[in-house]
Amino acid sequence: MNRHYSLHTLRTLALLLALCLAFPARPAGAGDAGLASMAERAGECGLSSETVDRVRTAVASGDLSEADGASLFEPLIEACGLGLPLGPLEDKLEEGLSKRVRPALIVRALRTRIDDYLFVAELLPGPRDKVDPRVLTALGEGVAKGTPREEVQAYVGEFSGQSADSFLTGAEMVSLLGQARFDYALTRAVLKAGFDAGSLTPEWRYFIRLVLIARQRGLKDRDVAAGAAAVLDDRGSLGDLSIRLGFTNRSLTGRSVSN
Repeated sequence: MNRHYSLHTLRTLALLLALCLAFPARPAGAGDAGLASMAERAGECGLSSETVDRVRTAVASGDLSEADGASLFEPLIEACGLGLPLGPLEDKLEEGLSKRVRPALIVRALRTRIDDYLFVAELLPGPRDKVDPRVLTALGEGVAKGTPREEVQAYVGEFSGQSADSFLTGAEMVSLLGQARFDYALTRAVLKAGFDAGSLTPEWRYFIRLVLIARQRGLKDRDVAAGAAAVLDDRGSLGDLSIRLGFTNRSLTGRSVSN
């Protein structure tokens, strides 16, 4: 009887040993790291000390558990490893904390934003560490806020050979106009005129303001686009377009509009 029990025990121990070898323990920092460790890693990645302190303060005050605080750092550390801009993600985290959004929802929003940025990063030519972070942010934020992905893809596919500053201005225009549901065919016509004439200066990122004012005045998007293309063909300014549409330059500030 004792001999039988001993053999049974040995077999059980052998089975447990086999299971331990087949399923080794997770390494430290594999998702269950403590708050202090995650905060340190986030800081080393370039997360601002203000954001790190904001999370740690929320934990210290009892608004967040340590596990929740650590979970908020995870997407940002991942974004850092992927070479993505951290600023917009920090802003999203800060916004969620200030509105007392549940940590799980903040993490989900951050991961969605990272996915949007990765989509844009894959479109842009060249190695990721050479991509202009300003362009990545402009287009990434556009996608995150509603600019159709196919419009961003079309823009990068056709115009990525432009000079860096002009391409950035165009990216900002695509992002803002896409959010406003300005037809991409019209956006493309405006951009092409500007690129062909070499007249797409940084001020044209504010073209969206004229579009919104024109809509309030009852003007059609296609007429605004046609006017913009004509002005760009003549190497004119956004102020020239404002006058062409019957607005004053003050219209560009979003203040009172007069003829």
